[in-house]
Amino acid sequence: GAYGIEEAANYYFQKRAKDLSLSEASLLAGVPKGPSYYSPQQDFDKAKERQEVVLEAMASNGYISENEELEAKSAHIQIIPKEEREKSMAPYFLDAVEEALIEEAGLSKDIVEAGGLNVYTTLNTTMQQKAESWIEETITDNDELQTALVSIEPTSGAVRALVGGRNYEESSFNRALKAKRAPGSTFKPFLYYAALENGFTPSAPLLSEETTFTFNDGADTYSPSNFDNRYADDFITLAQAIAVSDNTYAVKTHLLIGLDKLIKIAKQLGISNSLPEYPSLALGTEPVSVMKMTQAYAVFANEGMEVTPYFIEKVTDKEGNIIYEYENNKSKRLLDEDLTFLTTHLMTGMFNSSLSSYASVTGASIQSILSRPMAGKSGTTSTDSWMIGYTPQLVTTVWTGYDKGKTLHSVNDTGYAKRIWAHYMEDVLESEEVAEFQPTANVSNVTIDPLTGQLATDQCEQTIDMYYINGSEPTEYCPLHYHDEEQTETPLQDEKKWWEILLKPFIE
Repeated sequence: GAYGIEEAANYYFQKRAKDLSLSEASLLAGVPKGPSYYSPQQDFDKAKERQEVVLEAMASNGYISENEELEAKSAHIQIIPKEEREKSMAPYFLDAVEEALIEEAGLSKDIVEAGGLNVYTTLNTTMQQKAESWIEETITDNDELQTALVSIEPTSGAVRALVGGRNYEESSFNRALKAKRAPGSTFKPFLYYAALENGFTPSAPLLSEETTFTFNDGADTYSPSNFDNRYADDFITLAQAIAVSDNTYAVKTHLLIGLDKLIKIAKQLGISNSLPEYPSLALGTEPVSVMKMTQAYAVFANEGMEVTPYFIEKVTDKEGNIIYEYENNKSKRLLDEDLTFLTTHLMTGMFNSSLSSYASVTGASIQSILSRPMAGKSGTTSTDSWMIGYTPQLVTTVWTGYDKGKTLHSVNDTGYAKRIWAHYMEDVLESEEVAEFQPTANVSNVTIDPLTGQLATDQCEQTIDMYYINGSEPTEYCPLHYHDEEQTETPLQDEKKWWEILLKPFIE
């Protein structure tokens, strides 16, 4: 069941292949001739005999010296015991399986603890090993920083990899399932889906500027700020706003469509905790678990259909009788198919530098790592750093932060989540077919100027393809690169004025 040298090295020695000794490597090199016969787990003596044949062949062909051959033959080899190996491969995942046996499979605690069951899980050992490896390789200079990762197959809900912390022996607390942290701007796709549902288009213009908002009939104020206090001091589009993660635009959108709309969509996506009708909710200030955020994004990856994460495929007793089998009967549509596609396409914008203007797109630092279409959103608060993204085949969330609410104190602290996510996604999907996000029947592709959101002209310096619900596409040409002598004010400017007039009651 260990496919390839990398997985075999982890399975038998809990090492990366590059870290194997000559003695260990030659032992594994002998196994493929008879995977069962020469398995060091099944019969160590036979595996050792085969290892010596390998070492002799290496010496006779000049790959190693006679001294190296003798040293490798006599070196002590310690195979990781089966029980320790299984626990060490995915300890947080296995804890989740034990809970699921009781809560989902309906087995009693006594039956689970008695043993003798054959539990077939959704774990992909290669993906799990790569998740753990990329976390270890990326966070090298900060022992206190914690992390969590969840990887789900969106079409089925199968949990393929799960990391609940940096070191299970030091802390078995499963941060992927048990911790609730502020998701920051990763909450914005829910808001912008609600905005599309309530009349916005990807070209909807709002002012990006330092703003103080009033709410509770003027009794309270809220003054969000953009990263590094960067503002366009001009109108930007929804497509730009999500790509650069403009906070002012998000709060304005939240107020314009009504504070209840975001809560409604979040609930539809499975985020069941209490959510207040505050302007700050648009910026992800209410704590949510890593698993719940992954489940919510999986709905977008699954074209708006419900996704229920699960860990166990089936359970059999000692005689092989099936006593539990997972049945995926979920086919409920949670989101509109067309608006789901638009939201996914908007989330590809974080990797599209054409949408940069007064600020870089938030995925600029990892753009060069990615080789296939991906959609996603990052989020950062003073204590939490998130990256959630997906392809049609896989959705993955990475969170980093400190257990006791310690603030993230460096740029590096906030960059780990993105780098882990990007390397992991590229690695686990390397052998998979490149899958595109397929446009739905009721959307149209239009070439626009990214700064204005209007139809591109031959004079536009940059253009991008953007999708719209049929009938909502821009009809006017980019006013920055199109001149009509009889027109003193462009329709775009007129539209911008109306958006801001609607917002006046909320802005000081």
